[in-house]
Amino acid sequence: MNTQTLMVLGGLALVGVFSVWRAGRKSATKAQKGVREVTRMTGNTIRLILATAVIAFVQWLVVVKIGNTTATWIALIVPALFAAATIVRLMAITEVVTTRGGRH
Repeated sequence: MNTQTLMVLGGLALVGVFSVWRAGRKSATKAQKGVREVTRMTGNTIRLILATAVIAFVQWLVVVKIGNTTATWIALIVPALFAAATIVRLMAITEVVTTRGGRH
């Protein structure tokens, strides 16, 4: 093999290494975003479960231990109002904004 052939093959090898490096970097960035989303969803799920447990415990406590009709109604209606307000707010989203690769 002559020197010119080795230079061409070396240049092609460098292009290949660069493209593999760039593809790996893109996939790593994509994987990092995915992990961030899963972590965010996990945190929200844990908060949801804890809030549900607290609300259910307080409702159970009011219904079983206090036994007052007015307190029972308040204990059942207030969390329902908060849940309804949250659902209405979620349904009121009028625009979905997505970003990809730093572009808006």
